[in-house]
Amino acid sequence: MMEQKFTHKVDPRSIHADQRKQDTRRDAWDRDYMPVDWVKPEPKTTRKISNAAPVLMFAFFYLCILVMISSIK
Repeated sequence: MMEQKFTHKVDPRSIHADQRKQDTRRDAWDRDYMPVDWVKPEPKTTRKISNAAPVLMFAFFYLCILVMISSIK
């Protein structure tokens, strides 16, 4: 039988998800090439009432159907 050859020095399955190296290339670029007083801008939030419109419409129609069903005698 041929032995299975690993291309990695460590079996990747034995590494837990929280121990894997994260991609920090952007952070390294910012650290090395941006000015010292530069602050990384925070992304603007996308939380708007218009994002919840489909959910609100579904809730409205669901309530309408419940009212119609409860009015049947």
